[in-house]
Amino acid sequence: MPNYGKNQRPGDVIPDWLLGGNRKRLLLAELVENPKALGAQALAEHLGCGRSTAFETIRALRALDMIEQDESRGVRLVASHELTKAIKIMLDALGPFADHTVDRPPRRRQTG
Repeated sequence: MPNYGKNQRPGDVIPDWLLGGNRKRLLLAELVENPKALGAQALAEHLGCGRSTAFETIRALRALDMIEQDESRGVRLVASHELTKAIKIMLDALGPFADHTVDRPPRRRQTG
């Protein structure tokens, strides 16, 4: 568990909370908005996230047949896929809530 010192863990903004964190939200947004195919490593470097986050997200989207890959191993979302359209709609709808935070309840301390 991360140590925030005397400070409490900062609240998540609503879009990040709903989409599993800001890195996943940024990855989804980049894939939705950028028609240029990028590899997982290039996505991770561009967005400042871990390669494993990029690889995991792409792997999950590939399992849903939402990813098309070019000859350079770059990936992009299949624009005509219903879930791609749904993700775009969700990201657009969540935009106005980017400054609204969700406080997480305190975690129960483990004894032992």
